[in-house]
Amino acid sequence: MLVAKFGGTSMGTADSIRKVAAVVKERGIETVVVSATSGTTDQLIKMGEIALAAGDWAQGIDALVQKHDEIIEELGLDLSLEEYYEDLRKLLAGIEMIGELSASARDRLMSFGERMSSEILAELLDYEQVNGFDVMFCDDSYGEGEVDFERTGEAVRERCEGKKVVITGFVGRSSAGNYITLGRGGSDYTGAIVAAVLGAEELQIWTDVDGVMNCDPRLVKEAKVLEEMSFGEASELAYFGAKVIHPKTIQPAIEQNIAVRILNTFNPAAVGTLIKDKEGDSLKSVTYKKGITIVNICSSKLLNARGFIARIFEVFARNEISVDVVATSEVSVSLTIDVDVPAAVVNELEEFSTVKVIEDLAIVCLVGDGIRESRGVLGKLFTALDDHNIKMVSLGASKRNITFLVEAEEAQEVTKKVFNTFF
Repeated sequence: MLVAKFGGTSMGTADSIRKVAAVVKERGIETVVVSATSGTTDQLIKMGEIALAAGDWAQGIDALVQKHDEIIEELGLDLSLEEYYEDLRKLLAGIEMIGELSASARDRLMSFGERMSSEILAELLDYEQVNGFDVMFCDDSYGEGEVDFERTGEAVRERCEGKKVVITGFVGRSSAGNYITLGRGGSDYTGAIVAAVLGAEELQIWTDVDGVMNCDPRLVKEAKVLEEMSFGEASELAYFGAKVIHPKTIQPAIEQNIAVRILNTFNPAAVGTLIKDKEGDSLKSVTYKKGITIVNICSSKLLNARGFIARIFEVFARNEISVDVVATSEVSVSLTIDVDVPAAVVNELEEFSTVKVIEDLAIVCLVGDGIRESRGVLGKLFTALDDHNIKMVSLGASKRNITFLVEAEEAQEVTKKVFNTFF
């Protein structure tokens, strides 16, 4: 039993939706999860902002109506989405009238994309459309709903088990009974939850690439698709900048040991990348992430003192800033963040230490399970980069990556050198 999720590019045009339908029929897939048509969620958010500013949001509605009606006409479907268009007009008029775009209203606004795209595909396939609002039960954390797995599991089994269904990704119901969205990668998350509940053999994520690659192909033309990788490797790559599924979104599948396969809607003959709970012993990929800042924190006054590191991290936690890479000594800590350092954070840190901030850096990450057992990796790596100034190195926090920082302007050149050295 397979669960297949199709992303926005797969649902972007009438032609691509035909390709989706062909894949579903040829592979006998009975449980499908979809994203909104490409660009629609951004359009909806923009319309909400225009309505809030009492601007001409009706023009945006007209463009959205034309886009979806043209898809329906090209597919030759006897389907009307007028009910959705009218609800959307009422919502935007209300936002304009009261001059407020609440978190709840914003989530309801963003839900229209998946609701409309799922209607179109369900009609084309002659499947039942299932609104995530009726099966994905959440708390009231608008923008990133926390799922009630017990209640959701019961609803998914009742509505979807043994049936041919198209389910709206990204969308759920808050405990207050309002529309709520599931956050970044929300449609993947819906797919993973459904796969876990129904005991699927595999969760397929259909997108516009042949799979996960061992480097950005825009940077290195020799980059190749990885046939297999572990959940851990996928997590590392996603965190450090590669466009891979986010590990949080497929966690329900991971917990049930359901394999996840990345496939290309526009090249269904490609094998894709299989992500599963099995570690290997090879190097897999190199990626980079720009926009990184190092914060060096030093205080000789606290030599042998307890609580220095705890105090540092308390400052970042209180200011809701996530820390990426960390290196420590007896009296100093170097750490990286991917946002600008607020002056308030620097002021708090300077109460008990000296602080130096280094901006415009990039993290480069070499990934592969068992990387520490591969002899000579560090030697080969730093020999290849002996003409670059390495700002910071992390090895040991994870058994599957070597992470180091360079000037942002050197990131692409360094990444190419690492690729040429190991791949």
